[in-house]
Amino acid sequence: MRISMDDTTQKNHQDKISLTNPLENWNKTGFPKDFPIQITDLPWQALESFPTELPDNNDLETEVAPTDQTNNPSIPYLYFLRDDLLPLGLGTKWRKVQGILVFLNENQIRKVLLWGSIHGNYLASFAYILRQYGLEIECIAYSRDPQLKTYNEQMVRGHSHSIECYANRREAYAAWLEKQNGYPGLTLPEFGIHPSQILGLKSFWEKLKLEMEKLSGSLPSHEPRNNDRKRRPLEDQINPSQTKQETSKFTAILVLEIGSGATFLSAMDAYWGSSILVLGVMVGEPKAKWTLKVKDLQTELGLRTIPIPLEQILELPTLDGRPIPRTPNQVMDSIPVDHSDGDSSPDPKVLPKTNQKSASFAKKNQALNNWIASFYRNTRILLEPVYSGNTVYSLLREIHEMRLSFQVRGEQSRTETNIESEFFPNKFLKRSPSGEMIPIFYLHQGGQIQHLHLVFDRN
Repeated sequence: MRISMDDTTQKNHQDKISLTNPLENWNKTGFPKDFPIQITDLPWQALESFPTELPDNNDLETEVAPTDQTNNPSIPYLYFLRDDLLPLGLGTKWRKVQGILVFLNENQIRKVLLWGSIHGNYLASFAYILRQYGLEIECIAYSRDPQLKTYNEQMVRGHSHSIECYANRREAYAAWLEKQNGYPGLTLPEFGIHPSQILGLKSFWEKLKLEMEKLSGSLPSHEPRNNDRKRRPLEDQINPSQTKQETSKFTAILVLEIGSGATFLSAMDAYWGSSILVLGVMVGEPKAKWTLKVKDLQTELGLRTIPIPLEQILELPTLDGRPIPRTPNQVMDSIPVDHSDGDSSPDPKVLPKTNQKSASFAKKNQALNNWIASFYRNTRILLEPVYSGNTVYSLLREIHEMRLSFQVRGEQSRTETNIESEFFPNKFLKRSPSGEMIPIFYLHQGGQIQHLHLVFDRN
């Protein structure tokens, strides 16, 4: 059923480029062809007050004094790649669209047909950016809730020359299929999957690799510990049958959400066989289901059909669709102690039960929203509750628990057993063969403009 949502929104802006040749004066749009790489060294205030209780007890917090990383080998260097600072917080989608603009220019295409959720980041971002470059934009959208009003919807309506909105995804998809036949322009599928996206991301990965290597190479190194031979080598953590990457040479870890898959698969392709370990976080879709699509996605994007190691696709533990906070007692109790019978395995009764499914997509979680507000107050970095909030919460919690293990056991006794691999099933934290924590670079891909109410008063 088609919802009565025809494009009657008054446009209060003018196209900056004539549609007769939309890209001939690219720079007149006011946006550069190449966006800067902005990197923030995450301040450790982010760990000063970290919630570890369930939502009904979220007033309880564990206070942790800031710790200098150089004096605590349990803490990796953590950097934020700030694509969220690109115009309007549209993030990495700016880079994807740059590649599409090259394709449009080379083929003298002046019209683009988009389709997707009217409340989603993709449709809002692509409609806005492409319109700014003077292209004629047509959108086929869907909204399951006709009463829902969002900022993304305003962007779609305000920057589309025509729009049709349907009550469900199936009907919108059927309308898009029908309209794309003989369409005099570029028709983009949902999420904009197109080989030209990779053009915009390729230069980003090349420059980012240099920045990550420069920062990683400038970090102070630790002397190898006497018990390094007891540690499980990093290369054993990845199934050799799934990858031929030389894991012992990793010097940096890149963490990003998978989302549509284009950015993650592009990064995997760019850094395959390099010193950069790419970890993708699943949000909204089960890992087992998404991996079945990988080969087709790689083909659609024009990438090599590289087998993605399953260990590099992370699913965050959830409790009723929420990331699982752990109580201080659960963290303490799960740290192993010497047993007279030689059994060093943890008591299963004290370990929290986890639901190993991807975090429920866009499910409301007031506890997470509260934490996002706290994180913003400490860091001035705004996360959103669908992607970045879930990932960063889980990443910092993992670091938080590692620090607690140091405080309880102490450095000498802690190094007698590999706590982090046996009792804390780490997803993000890795050590080099010499025992050093590998620095982590988290790519904040933006999308927070729709969630400003989490940190700013609506009034």
